[in-house]
Amino acid sequence: MRHLFFLLALLTVNNSFGQKLNLTGKWLGELPQADKSIHFRIEMDLKQTGNQITGSSNFRTLDNHAVSFLLQGSVNGKDVVLNEYKTLNCDCNNQYIFCMKRMKGRLIIDSLNSQLAISGIWTSDSSYNGTTYTKSDCAPGTFAIAKPVQLRPLDGAYKKTDLANSHSTPYANLREGDVTFAKRVWRDFDVRDKANRFMASPRQRFIDVLTDAIQKGEITAYDAAVSKDDPNGDGFVKRLTPEQAKRKMADSTLVDRFDKDGNKTGSVLKAGEFNPDSIIKFRIKEDWVYDKQRSVFEPRIIGIAPMVKPKAANLNLEYQPAFWIYFPNARRVFANKEVAGRFNDATNLSYDDIFIKRLFTSYVIKESNVQDQRIQDFAQGLDKLRESDKLKKALAEWEAQLWKNNN
Repeated sequence: MRHLFFLLALLTVNNSFGQKLNLTGKWLGELPQADKSIHFRIEMDLKQTGNQITGSSNFRTLDNHAVSFLLQGSVNGKDVVLNEYKTLNCDCNNQYIFCMKRMKGRLIIDSLNSQLAISGIWTSDSSYNGTTYTKSDCAPGTFAIAKPVQLRPLDGAYKKTDLANSHSTPYANLREGDVTFAKRVWRDFDVRDKANRFMASPRQRFIDVLTDAIQKGEITAYDAAVSKDDPNGDGFVKRLTPEQAKRKMADSTLVDRFDKDGNKTGSVLKAGEFNPDSIIKFRIKEDWVYDKQRSVFEPRIIGIAPMVKPKAANLNLEYQPAFWIYFPNARRVFANKEVAGRFNDATNLSYDDIFIKRLFTSYVIKESNVQDQRIQDFAQGLDKLRESDKLKKALAEWEAQLWKNNN
């Protein structure tokens, strides 16, 4: 007896080219039989939905006898289990036995020939028309089929996977009873600063990391507007939709309003187009805490905000936060985003590393105080920088004094 057998492996994988493949479509192949001189042609129409497989297989012998089966199965990684469960039609005679088969296979990416190849084994405990055949009639067999696919070449000498699969290191647990000192600090950093220029690199701009994650719903943006429930505008009170967050960063212009008599009644800010290059400053809100349990004095970033500067004629408006993101929740995104290296492309540094390891430069604009004053409320020009440095030194001196007293 001559035997026909079929196998399909259907799954979505990331190949060595870093490209996502979907195996839905038409597969073609030939099936070798026990007699090596005999082959059978196969055509398969398949559909992938998640990890579920559906479709049909069409077999044709060299003397043009044909049979079609319905298929269903499941995928686990690159391993596939697929069962034939119904015969659609059969143009054959008693010369052929068409076994309904249970198939197991594995996907191979043949980059040299730009195709996906399937190889594996099949077994059968039932057959066409409900007739059960002996093991010799439907003996286990092997298979090899392929599907053409367009593969994108790897743009580099090797594929970077470390950061793509990395996770942020969780903070150590911090108990209120172990905190003997705490000070809230607000600071700004400018991507034009020499030490921060990597954040403005077209290869991986920090603002692009933020906006892309917000658009995908991976990071939530919070309104920076001052309200009764949020006096400082940085309390993560009101969530913004991705569209609202994008509008907050658009270049805005102060437009005058006039009444019907031509008298000016006020002004309103109107948003224009968003230009990522216009975001050159960011604000950080962080807490400096001393944990007596671990004997550690450390900063913990609470929030980060991109800064925008409204445009208005004859007015020099200040930079202000467009919105805030909650840093602890954003770390899982930052951990997978590599920063552009200045001297070495293989930095393996993520944006999470940059902020946790403090690999950026910034200046203090405010620390928590009784009057709730910013530095610019009582100092201008170079005095602002001096006051900023004083606040930095005060934190460093507090830590130095702490260890001095302990010794």
